[in-house]
Amino acid sequence: MAASDEKLALVKSTAGAGAGAAGVGKAKALSCPCLAGLSVRAAADASPDIDDPLAEKPPTESRIRFLTRWARLQLGVIDLKSFASRAPGARRRVVLNHVISAAAPCAARVRQGSEAGGADALSRSGLAALASFLNKAEIARLVRDTNTASADEFMEAQGTLDEATETTLRLWHARVLPTVAALPLLDPAPGARCLELAEWSRAFLRDNPNRRQASLFRNFTLKPRMTRMGSIGAESFKSCQSDSSEDELPPDGAENELEHDSDSETEAPNMFQSFLSMRSTGAGGSGFFTHLLGFGSTGPSTWEFARGAEEHGWDEADATQISVRGPTFLSDKKKTPSAESMFELLHVDLFDAAQEGGYPNVGIVPEGLVRELRKAGEERFLFVINFCMPPLQLVGAFAQRDAPVGRDLPHAGGQDAGKELFRRFVEDMDDKERNQRLKIIPWVRQGPWLVQKAVGRTPAIIGKALKVNYFHEPGNYFEASIDIFSSPAAQRILGLLKGAAKALAMEVYFVLEAKASEELPEHVLGGLRVSKGDLLRTRGPI
Repeated sequence: MAASDEKLALVKSTAGAGAGAAGVGKAKALSCPCLAGLSVRAAADASPDIDDPLAEKPPTESRIRFLTRWARLQLGVIDLKSFASRAPGARRRVVLNHVISAAAPCAARVRQGSEAGGADALSRSGLAALASFLNKAEIARLVRDTNTASADEFMEAQGTLDEATETTLRLWHARVLPTVAALPLLDPAPGARCLELAEWSRAFLRDNPNRRQASLFRNFTLKPRMTRMGSIGAESFKSCQSDSSEDELPPDGAENELEHDSDSETEAPNMFQSFLSMRSTGAGGSGFFTHLLGFGSTGPSTWEFARGAEEHGWDEADATQISVRGPTFLSDKKKTPSAESMFELLHVDLFDAAQEGGYPNVGIVPEGLVRELRKAGEERFLFVINFCMPPLQLVGAFAQRDAPVGRDLPHAGGQDAGKELFRRFVEDMDDKERNQRLKIIPWVRQGPWLVQKAVGRTPAIIGKALKVNYFHEPGNYFEASIDIFSSPAAQRILGLLKGAAKALAMEVYFVLEAKASEELPEHVLGGLRVSKGDLLRTRGPI
C-alpha cells in the first residue's frame, strides 16, 4: 500500500463517525463552532452548518495562524489569572476547541482531496498551520487533557448533562476530533505529537460513533460532571470571566490588524536587543543619541517621552473610571467606582538600561527617574512602579496628592482606610504578604483587537503571576519592581505589545487588595497611560 493510501486508510471513516455523532438535528442557529453561552458578538464567526464543514468557506492560512496566536495568548492569560478563575479547564477547552474547529473546513477538503486524488493548496496550508500549533509540547499536553475530560463526559448518557456541556460535546465530536484525525493526510507529515493526537481522535471516533441514549426512566435533573480538570462542564466561557470584554471570539478581519507569527518563539529576555543594535548603527537618527546622553543638565520635563503627547507620550489615568471593592464587598460582592487616585502621577520614564539585566532597583540609579525628580525639586515621598523588561524599562513615579512637604511617608492616623492600608503595605508587611496585595488593572483604550483581548481588563494580583521585588528607602521612596521576563505568558503578551506599540493607547492602574472590612473601600493608588510609544525613541541607554 502506498504511503498516501495508508494515510487515507487511517482516517477514511472519520467524517462519517463525526457526523453520525451529531445526533438529532443540526444546530444552525448556534453562534460559533465551539460552545454555547459565548458572547453574541462571536456570531461573525458563525458556521452555516456545524455538521457539514464542506459547506463552509475554508479559512486562510493567515486566519488560522492568527487564531493560534490568539489561543496561545489566551492560554497564557488563563495561566496568569488561574488563581482567580472559577474554571480554568473550561476556558482552556473553549479556546482549543475554537481554534481546531475553525480548521474543520480545511480538514474536510484535505480528506476529500485525498479520496479524489488531491486537495487545494489553501486547505492544506490552513491545516498545516493548525498542525504546527498542535505539535508544540505544551499545546499537545493541553489538548490531551481536554480530550480526556471531554471523553469522560461523552460516556455519560445523552441529555443528562447541562445544555452548554451537551453542545460542547456535540461540537467536539463532530468537528474537533475529525479535524485532528485528518492531520496524517498532510504531506509532509506533521510531527510526532500531532500524529499521536490524530491516532487517539481516530480511535475514539471509531469506537464511539454515537452518544449513549438516556434511559427512559432516568432522573431528568441536568447535572454538570466534575472531572480532574475542575468543573469543566458546568461553566460556559463567559461565566468563567470577570470581564465580559474578554468573552469575544476572534471576529473575521482581526488578523489583518497587525503582523503575527504564531510559531514565533522570540519571547525571551533578549527580545529587545534588536532595538539597541539598530540605534548603534544609526537607525535612531543622527545626533539623537548624543542629545539624550547629554541630559545631565536637563530634567525630566525635557525628555522626548512627554506628558500629554498623543504619540510617544504618557499621562495620568482617571481612577474614577475603575470599579473597586466597595465598603460592603465582603458581604455583597459589590464594587463601586474608585475615588480620585490616592497618588498623582509625577512622571513616566521609558529608557534603555546600559547594565546587563537592567535595574531591578531604579531608585538607586544616578540617572534614574527618582534621582532626576529629586534634582528637579520634588520633595514628597515617592511611590515607584518599575516594569523591568531589559534592556527596556518603564518606570512611573507617584506622590500623595495631599501630602505635607517632606519626604516621610504621610500617616493617615487610621482615618482613611486606603491610606492606612498603604502605610501598612510599605512599613509593616513582608514581601510575601505584599505579593498577595498589589494588583494591577490594565485597560487597552486603543489598539488591535488581539491586543485588547489578550490584555483584558481583569484585575490581577501581580505577585502571584510574576516575580516582584520591593525596595524601601524610608524618608525617600518605595519601589515595586516587576520582572516581566519571570513568566513565559507575560513575555508572550509583551511581545504582542511590542509589535503594536505605535498603535496602542494603554492604561494601567494599581490597587492594594482589601481583605478585611476595615480596609474597605478599596482606593486606586494611581494610574498611568502610555500613548503610541515608539520603542526606537526611548531615553538612554543609562
